Amino acid sequence: MFSFRIFGVWALLFLSFVCFAFASASSEISKRKVEKLGGQLFFEKGKVIEVVLNKTQLEDNDLALLAAFPNLRDLSLENTRSGDEGMVYAAKLPKLEWLNLYRTWVGDEGARNLADSKSLKMLPIGETNLTDKGLVHLSRMRQLNYLGLRGNDVTDKGAVHLGKLIKLEGLYLGETRVTDAGVRVLLELKGLRKLWLHDLPITDDSVPILSEIKSLREIHIYATKISAEGARRLQSVLTECKVIHESIPN
Repeated sequence: MFSFRIFGVWALLFLSFVCFAFASASSEISKRKVEKLGGQLFFEKGKVIEVVLNKTQLEDNDLALLAAFPNLRDLSLENTRSGDEGMVYAAKLPKLEWLNLYRTWVGDEGARNLADSKSLKMLPIGETNLTDKGLVHLSRMRQLNYLGLRGNDVTDKGAVHLGKLIKLEGLYLGETRVTDAGVRVLLELKGLRKLWLHDLPITDDSVPILSEIKSLREIHIYATKISAEGARRLQSVLTECKVIHESIPN
């Protein structure tokens, strides 16, 4: 009986060694592939914590190699052809907190895949193929602190789902198609600190609503239909907030 126990212990130790060796080899292969694609790797205590693949020629299936980096926290895919299928791999990264998808090919199906992530907190996903339908899926990500939707085909219909993201501190809606009607949902975001509403058809009708968001510390309302008087009125109410508008010197 004793010999069997000793054998079992050695067997477990051997198995652990094999698993460690395999993981190490897999990690090294993935590192070389990232570098071959033109990407950059950043480390902390010998572990990969950040990968930057901006402007590389990666395909969706290339993102499968990121599974070899279980400690990955930051991933930037800006200006790549990364699309919906690639988000399946991104969603499986257990410690990923920041994912830059600005100017990628990700759309509504990608948002559905990405919504399975429980760790993601920062999501710049502007100038992509995301629409109102995609916001339905992203609204499941209640842990988000920042959501960037700049330049997407998002309307008031999609904006209503943003109210579910109660942990948002930063929201970028500039250059979308949100109007005064869509601004009202922002009242549900009690911790909102930074808000981008520039280049929208919003008017002075939004000023009373925005005035109620006392948590705001910075708001961009330039290139809108908000008048100089409306901007000054907003600044007079939100005394701790920096209001960025053509009529207010900074």
